[in-house]
Amino acid sequence: MTTTHIDPRIIRTKKLLMDAFRETAKEKKLASITVKDITERATVNRATFYAHFYDKYDIMDYTLSETILKNLNQSLNMVAELDDIALCKCFITITSYIQDTHEECRLNSEAYGEIVEKKIKEALEDIFLNLMVDKHHNIDRETLATSARFLSWGLYGIAKHWFHSSDLPAETYINNSLPFITSQLSNSK
Repeated sequence: MTTTHIDPRIIRTKKLLMDAFRETAKEKKLASITVKDITERATVNRATFYAHFYDKYDIMDYTLSETILKNLNQSLNMVAELDDIALCKCFITITSYIQDTHEECRLNSEAYGEIVEKKIKEALEDIFLNLMVDKHHNIDRETLATSARFLSWGLYGIAKHWFHSSDLPAETYINNSLPFITSQLSNSK
């Protein structure tokens, strides 16, 4: 098995650009952010930016993907099956990310919202599908994919509902309902 080595300079430059984008997004609406704003803050030239990203939307997408995927994968790294503990971890990770993004990007929360939702749903769907495929070899992949999609959209939806309407801590909120839901599903077999 070959290991791909990524030049540390590329990693540093991308991080520098992502950090510059995030800082700029705290101060300006996305529509008014320019590549020049990002490159000046990152102290790199435009050619360097374009060597890594297509435009400001590409860097926004990459930044959100990096943070969302890393957070979800880290929180579910040791999970072997979909149970209350795994779903609770997912919920807490999602709500934490929604809160952090809202706080960090107040000016751009609307623009980020759709992209964040899409990224979280896709990441969860992939994670859930992989867990299901590993455990249920005898069920066709399309059924598992639909189940993973149902679960990821539902979990994101309830996290968003929590963010907009609840005063409870995220863990308390999910722990009030999740055991009931999973017990009902188990009893319906």
